[in-house]
Amino acid sequence: MAARSSSRRPFAWTEKDLDRDVLPDKRQLAVALQQICRHLAVTTPEGLTPTHPTQAQAARYLHVSETTLTRYLHGQRVPPEKGAAVIFDTACRDAGGTQNVGIIREEFLELRARAEQERCANCARHREQRRDAIHAAGQKLRALQDTNEGLERSAAEQARELGKLRQHVATLKQEAQRVKAVQPLPASEAGPKEFPAPVRPATPLPVPRRQGDRQQSKNRALAARNVGRRAEELLRDGRPDSTLALLRHTAEAYTPLEVALLVALLRAQGQDELTDNLVHIYARDRNDHEVVRAALVLHEQEAVADAEALLRMAATHPGSALSRAPGAEPPM
Repeated sequence: MAARSSSRRPFAWTEKDLDRDVLPDKRQLAVALQQICRHLAVTTPEGLTPTHPTQAQAARYLHVSETTLTRYLHGQRVPPEKGAAVIFDTACRDAGGTQNVGIIREEFLELRARAEQERCANCARHREQRRDAIHAAGQKLRALQDTNEGLERSAAEQARELGKLRQHVATLKQEAQRVKAVQPLPASEAGPKEFPAPVRPATPLPVPRRQGDRQQSKNRALAARNVGRRAEELLRDGRPDSTLALLRHTAEAYTPLEVALLVALLRAQGQDELTDNLVHIYARDRNDHEVVRAALVLHEQEAVADAEALLRMAATHPGSALSRAPGAEPPM
């Protein structure tokens, strides 16, 4: 089978344009390989020697893939020492000797070794870049870990603070129950609740209050001390939720006399918002009879505005849940 003629120059596939980023030693090796391959006497499987062999035929002749040969000729890959020696020896044999190739074997293999070292230096730079990237990633990871630890510490502190608040609320509840259970009822507050139903004592006639009533003075002194302690707690507590809980317990546990004294004391200390909240809660949650008694004490303390506010607020909530409960005494 005769070889087909072609208008192209023989071994035109060896005339490769090298990229600008090809390093000097690799570039020199690629140019030398292009020149050496032009001396190949490519033989096809049929035993023919075409004058215009293709790159695929040359690759099969050299026992490499066409892609690998392309990379050798472009300077993109350095052939191994054994493969480079096979290409050189085959070209020398086909050309009739080393003198016809243009480069001796030792120089060609030395050029290949320099190109391989040049490739390894490039890989070393890549390894250094990878080390820098790994170092930067490690620093970022440590920063994220520090941030996470800070968030965990903050969450733990908030959990401890929440626990303290819950314990404080529980203490307030216990104190309110204790005060309600053991606190002596003032003489002025003794009324129908002390007698079992349906027996009700006769209502005593109103008499002027005596300055020398020692029992009443003692009860009022005890109430004043309790009120002062509760006022200090309210003023110390800067948290709205805890203050509101304390106001509710105060309205539930304290007698009308003590609540009235507490309202007057807070108002005198300039705690207007706290006083208004206590008046609102007491008028809303307590029965009408207790509200009226607290208003009377406020009136006696010359806190006329708070007494009127207490009565007006109770009027907007006629009959609290306590006053509507079974067995609750009707308002006086």
